[in-house]
Amino acid sequence: MIDLAQRQQHNDSSYTSAAGEEGRTPSHLLSILFLHEYWVYLQHSNVFGNPLLQHLDRQYGIALLKKNQHWSIAGTLTAYWSRECLCLFLCLPFLQRQYNGEQYYFTSTQYMILYSLIYHTIKSRGVREDALKRSSPRFGIMRLVIDKFYLNSMAEVQVTVLRLFLQGFDTYIHFCVVRDLVLLSSPGGVAWYISSMHVLFTVWVVHAALNQFFRCSTASLMVSTWHALTAKKMDNDAMKTEGGDFIGGKENATNEDKDESTEGESLSSGNSSLTSSDNKSTTNVVQIIDANDEYVVRQLLHHERVCNSLKGRQGSASSGVDKAIRLATSVSVLAAFFMIGINNVPMQWLSSGNIVATSDMCNIFQDQSRVLSVALYSWLLWGLLYGIWAIFLKSRSDSQLSNQSSSSRRRQISFIRMADFTVMIGVAYLLPPESKGMLLFTLIVLTGKSFIQSMDISFPRIVWNGVLAVEFLTKLRILRMFQQSSDTMLTSFVLTVLWSLWVVTNANPTPCEVEKQREVADAVFLGHPAELHDCWALWLRPYSLQERWQAPSWVWPLWPFHYVVGWYVCNYRQRLFGDKASFFCSDTVMYGNALMQNWVATHFARHFVTNPRQVKKNIEAAARHAEEIGVKVLCLGALNKAESINGGGLGIVNELGPRRRISVIHGNHLTSAAVVETIHQVFGDRKVKFFLTGASSKVGWAVAQALRDRHAYEVLCHSTDPGRRRFFREHGFASAATLAEGSAFSKYWIVGKYDTAVAQLIPQNATAVVFSVPHPLGVRSDVRVIEAGTLHMDLQKLDRPRSFTNKLRAHEIFACHAASAVAAYRLEKGSARIDEVGPVDPQEMDSWLDDAKLIGFQIPTFDPVEDDETIQRPSIVIVGSGPAGLSAAAMLSQKNIPHIVLEAQSGESFGSWSNHFAGLEITTQKKWCNLPGFSMNNKDFPEENVSAEEYQRYLQQYVHRFNINIRRGVKVVSVEKGGSEECPWVVKYEDSSSVGKTQLLPALSVIVATGKHRVPNKNTTDDVAGKLTTAAIPFVHSTEMCDGETWEQAVTAARNGRLCIVGLGNSAADLAALILQRCPTGEKDTTQIHIAARTVPPVFPRKRFIFRVDSLGFLVRLLPHFLQEFFVHLLWTMIPSSKLCNAAFPSHLKRWTKINGRVPVIDKHGMIASGLQSGKLVGHGPIRDITSDRNVHFDDRNGSSTAIDMVILATGYNEECSLIDREDKLNGMYKIGFGKDRFLPLKSIGDEAKDIVEEISKVYDRALHL
Repeated sequence: MIDLAQRQQHNDSSYTSAAGEEGRTPSHLLSILFLHEYWVYLQHSNVFGNPLLQHLDRQYGIALLKKNQHWSIAGTLTAYWSRECLCLFLCLPFLQRQYNGEQYYFTSTQYMILYSLIYHTIKSRGVREDALKRSSPRFGIMRLVIDKFYLNSMAEVQVTVLRLFLQGFDTYIHFCVVRDLVLLSSPGGVAWYISSMHVLFTVWVVHAALNQFFRCSTASLMVSTWHALTAKKMDNDAMKTEGGDFIGGKENATNEDKDESTEGESLSSGNSSLTSSDNKSTTNVVQIIDANDEYVVRQLLHHERVCNSLKGRQGSASSGVDKAIRLATSVSVLAAFFMIGINNVPMQWLSSGNIVATSDMCNIFQDQSRVLSVALYSWLLWGLLYGIWAIFLKSRSDSQLSNQSSSSRRRQISFIRMADFTVMIGVAYLLPPESKGMLLFTLIVLTGKSFIQSMDISFPRIVWNGVLAVEFLTKLRILRMFQQSSDTMLTSFVLTVLWSLWVVTNANPTPCEVEKQREVADAVFLGHPAELHDCWALWLRPYSLQERWQAPSWVWPLWPFHYVVGWYVCNYRQRLFGDKASFFCSDTVMYGNALMQNWVATHFARHFVTNPRQVKKNIEAAARHAEEIGVKVLCLGALNKAESINGGGLGIVNELGPRRRISVIHGNHLTSAAVVETIHQVFGDRKVKFFLTGASSKVGWAVAQALRDRHAYEVLCHSTDPGRRRFFREHGFASAATLAEGSAFSKYWIVGKYDTAVAQLIPQNATAVVFSVPHPLGVRSDVRVIEAGTLHMDLQKLDRPRSFTNKLRAHEIFACHAASAVAAYRLEKGSARIDEVGPVDPQEMDSWLDDAKLIGFQIPTFDPVEDDETIQRPSIVIVGSGPAGLSAAAMLSQKNIPHIVLEAQSGESFGSWSNHFAGLEITTQKKWCNLPGFSMNNKDFPEENVSAEEYQRYLQQYVHRFNINIRRGVKVVSVEKGGSEECPWVVKYEDSSSVGKTQLLPALSVIVATGKHRVPNKNTTDDVAGKLTTAAIPFVHSTEMCDGETWEQAVTAARNGRLCIVGLGNSAADLAALILQRCPTGEKDTTQIHIAARTVPPVFPRKRFIFRVDSLGFLVRLLPHFLQEFFVHLLWTMIPSSKLCNAAFPSHLKRWTKINGRVPVIDKHGMIASGLQSGKLVGHGPIRDITSDRNVHFDDRNGSSTAIDMVILATGYNEECSLIDREDKLNGMYKIGFGKDRFLPLKSIGDEAKDIVEEISKVYDRALHL
């Protein structure tokens, strides 16, 4: 090592030490530090590499554990580690290097010392925690120090490798310290180092040999010393008590002596068995086998080995450990603060080589600038050190927190503010001009802090902590601007020593020393946050509870951060820190005689799907901790009682065992009773029909039974499970498989399950009684939401304001949360342990509500739902119930404008959609077919495209969703002007119930939505229908292809090559494709379909690679007309199917040169292109003549004729509006659905409906004001 140091010193001749001087031997302090570090290095090397010493230390540790001397182990280890920390800390200034005598820099050894300080501090705190609990978990420090190295599993291999690395690296750090101390010494001190190392090594070898010979390790000597010190301390305390120094009363002195005596008591022998506590189950027994057993350390440190009465502090033994930990903590904090914050080493004055003489001290006081500099530096440094102590090293009791606003405290704060401003002004005098910006920013921060403190507003703690952090960083930045001199080094040295002594000897305990004497709650409610951003509801406390908490808008972009936080707290927080870390205790209040706590589990709603196993572990860990600390009632909230997780709480009961003391409830009895009473309060004794979602849950099933049996309400129960629906029917309830059935059943819904589809399908202006948390109807402003699962509490019974309310207002509480207080009330009245984890008993649930009312909880008061008012004469009349009319009606419903839809057809059809041929599939994707305000969901419509039948089903859902009033069987004869401002229009109609009698219906506005496809064209201009009739050739229009017989006739004619389709539009193409699909293929296939057309349109495939013709149409429709024509013509010339169609028809036929609002033919399944290519589809000109022998002559210029057995007229529709000639928007007459958009007609209908209803809304508002 010496040779290595000399070589490195020779190679690094350009570097100089901060303390070395030529020809001088090391100082006394440096010599002591060197000898200590060399001894520690030898000791660590021996421990690391000597299995005999490891075995000896382990056997001695086992002996102490068997005697229950955990605090002796903790005291020995913390004393040893604090001594290491102090020596390493004092070595820091002597390891400082200087490059060419100009600038100091940190060496790698100094950084490793900083790591070692933090590492030993963490170990000290960990071993103290293990001594408190008299046990050590898997990664507990006491267990890792004493236990053997295991290689039985991959996890044990990883732990072993980690332990070896940490021990080896710690040994290497001490080696580097010894090496650098030699390297940085003067040449005159090298000989001294060599001789002292030889002597010390000899002493250490003799010492190690004696340890092995006498089987007595250094640890045993330290333990004996520790016992002597703590015993002496105990005797002194006893003498003081006997002398009348009454501190805590005789009872305290007796307890102190009692605790002290337990340190030497043996609680177990080699083969004894110990239970976990006085009252715990005897089923969990820890067998302590022989000391040579491989896992004896794990058994001795098992959390159930020592009873709870013997856990905790042990008087003076614990105080000694606390002092050692304080010392290690203080030097670690100082090292981190100086090296990272100030960019300097602490205690630098020790290595500066400058001794401040008395004369120099006098010169300091004579030089005013030096006095000012020292004073300002002292204030800033001490203020920052004090801030570190106050924030991190000072415990806070409730009394201290409550007295923050006292008058003396305010005066003290005002004095500190003035001193801070004064110091900043003085610093401005000393700092160079370029540093004034930082000073100005600091003044702004201090002013803002003063402003916040002076306001009587309760800011969230995170905001206040942020302000303090900014103030700390700005002051730290100013402190770094001071030039290091002998004055500042001496000042820093003095303040550092004073601060360390103050931390070690301060009467105020540090947070880790405060006994975890949590207020044991009578009732605990275990909830969980719903959304990831709900973590801010905890972080931003306290906040106003006058309104319900809403996430600020700025949290939404932080979703990745929220995801990481949720992933960590759900999966790792409980694993790393034990059961107590499986929740956040967010609120503690005394309500009447019950102490209630609100625990928020460390998982979010999404984790019940993504991480159900870990969620279950977190809930069980929280329950175990509640049982351990003595909670009386644990109430499971929201999804924490999900059947899939723990069977509604039954899994928690089984996990805790039959001998548990805690009562586990789910609160569903009180919730069910609250829901039933709220519904009866709102609806009274009227005969009402309800649609119930979540009927298969405990609460839902109890509510359904109570509503039917007590109030004779009709309930339709929803469930997607066929077994559940069968169960409902067996018990006399109607059941529904889809929410759409509920929309058709009633506009009164009971929502007991969070389902986003509820918000989509619940009818317009419906009333929803909800008890799901959260409910999904926040986006539906038109729906009246009645929260039946929430109660009101008596705030006068609280001993303090609530700090967290699960995002509710201050006086609101979930019924299941209130049930925990009810259970605690029953236990107080003498009830036995309560296990409410099974189904809800409808006969029992009212007793829970009665008890809740006795202790101050009340059902909220809601306005009753009135009977449906007599339908007033509608102001708006819509003619036609197709997509256009329904779109307008839905928009009017959203604006609460009264209207009625008149439909001529009597059946459950919508416009002309029931008149199309069977098998029709809409050309465009379903996303372009949605009407305004309601989209087709993937559950009911899973395919990308929908058929005409499916679209009618969608229109039916649309009607129920917006509660549209349709009068069917009403044929509108005419629409005439009314002649008055109140009644501008009169609609004349004939009702199917009174045929031949014309009735009048006044209207403020009329919307004609009869559509362009209502009246089919069943003939052509050249009377093809008449010719077919004369020739006795059967023919049908495309709309008449509805029954199986007609389809069979068409397929037979096509097989024989004798089918003709007149027209070449999308109807003709769809019919040809469907018929070809039904015709068989083979060698004798004679299928042939003749198509007679006047013009030849372009044929586009519906999908080509990733391109969709409807998506392209959406973009094309936004272009100017001439660009639309150009784009379509370009596609026409490029697409192969259009080329095939062009070649299949006679050349003399007219081709499309412009679109002119027409729709190109869309080849949906590629059948048109393949049929034209194979010859199964034959293109002809129009029909010229038909002979009596059923030969049809086409205008093909070749005089050919073909025998035809059947003709399908795909000649389209009469698209003109026969009811009115033109619109009169100025007076309130509108047409909808007659637009020229042939790309996406259904989307255009929705856009048109919005514009029309906006105009009508303005007129309607003016009419109301008049």
